Amino acid sequence: MLIDSLMDTPLQEEIQAGRAPTLQFLRDNGTYFPRVVSSFPTMSVSIDTTMLTGEPPNKHGIYGLTYYHSQQKKVFNFGTGPKEILFFGLKRVLHAAIMQLNQKLISKDVETIHEATEKPTAAINSMIYRGNQPATLKTPWLAWLFGLLPRNVETSVPSHFSFGSLFNITKKSLPKTFLSKFGMNDHFSSMEIISLIEEDKLPPLSLVYFPGNDTVVHKKGTSEGKGIKKVDEEISPILNAFGSWEEAIQKCNFIVLGDSGQTNMMKKDTYVDLRKILRPYSIMPLSRDTPKPQDQLIICVNERMSYITILDDNISYQDIVRLCKAEKKIDVIAWQTEDRWIHVVSGQTDGALSFRPDGDYTDEYNQKWQLEGDISILDLTLDDHQIQYGLYPDALSRLAGAMDPASRNIIITISPGYELVGKASPKHKGASHGSLHHLDSLVPMIVTGMDNQPEHLRLIDLKKWFLNLLQE
Repeated sequence: MLIDSLMDTPLQEEIQAGRAPTLQFLRDNGTYFPRVVSSFPTMSVSIDTTMLTGEPPNKHGIYGLTYYHSQQKKVFNFGTGPKEILFFGLKRVLHAAIMQLNQKLISKDVETIHEATEKPTAAINSMIYRGNQPATLKTPWLAWLFGLLPRNVETSVPSHFSFGSLFNITKKSLPKTFLSKFGMNDHFSSMEIISLIEEDKLPPLSLVYFPGNDTVVHKKGTSEGKGIKKVDEEISPILNAFGSWEEAIQKCNFIVLGDSGQTNMMKKDTYVDLRKILRPYSIMPLSRDTPKPQDQLIICVNERMSYITILDDNISYQDIVRLCKAEKKIDVIAWQTEDRWIHVVSGQTDGALSFRPDGDYTDEYNQKWQLEGDISILDLTLDDHQIQYGLYPDALSRLAGAMDPASRNIIITISPGYELVGKASPKHKGASHGSLHHLDSLVPMIVTGMDNQPEHLRLIDLKKWFLNLLQE
């Protein structure tokens, strides 16, 4: 059960206040891991793809909620926010999310967990679901009527599959109207998995996505627990469907997991507009997804991180880095050169760090790195040749995994309390995510009924763990 933007502190507070009895029962009858490392960027569509494939973005191909695709030479946006969607084009966003994400954009060189096992699996309300069985999505009639999507969309899914109003396990599941996001809501997810339990059709592995908490945290901040309370109320009948909660944990292993954290927004000077920082250059308009010769830069903002793609060969990395570094709220500025070295500076301090894989330094995940320069840029500490991470968990691997070798990209993130914006970007009032910082990157996990755990407490390691569990 993947709960969007579930975080340790608000979860513990809701449990302590007695407002999350179901999650408390699972925690008290299982093992609790408060600090599991998410992938980067900490945006759901990229995170979920990493979790299901066990690979970073530069292997699976999904770099965020919006990014420039270096092979197709166009920008994809899977739905960053209402205003930005309208500027970008609702039809383009829907085509990307419904017709291309699972069908074309996730690399064919990787396998999702649904493809990697011969055993039946379920995906319920997850945007990332690619499996081995052909299926036809029925798009909402409003989208078809206005020419936004064809009525039928071909795709490949797991043996048990549900995707809001587009594909149901049972017709009884509600709500799935326009006002309830066409079934992309917690109650619909709960009803769909309950139907499998009641009909004794639950497969060996089921992945159920609960999106509601994310919206609440974005609006109200990380101290608002209503989203956790509501999802707890939807999980309770799932356990009841087994007969009792005790029977549920005897018959099934439950894994409850967050995907990313969020960081509370400041009340003043909250938003940093990249267009103002990069004003000397011609930035591709949001209304186009394909660059023209006059476009020098592309900005793809993912809340608290952004990709800046350099199109003009006459512009150097340092030209852009110099402008970004002048903004003191910018936290991490990183880019990769042709020699595979990744260079990192910050708007907050002087100095520079360069790193690349396969060196003499080993981190806590047994990954080896070459390091040169100021390690404090990424808050690293060294004990002999052992790397320890601080503010930015698994920073070297996660940054390296977001580097597209086919693009001249600069990755920037912003300090806690602030959000990056471009033209029409969403401006979250409560909290936001996307960055490398631990506030955005650490999520809790509850596991019942088993003693073993992933090799490392990172989402990128869960696929291997799930597959091993399926073999037991």
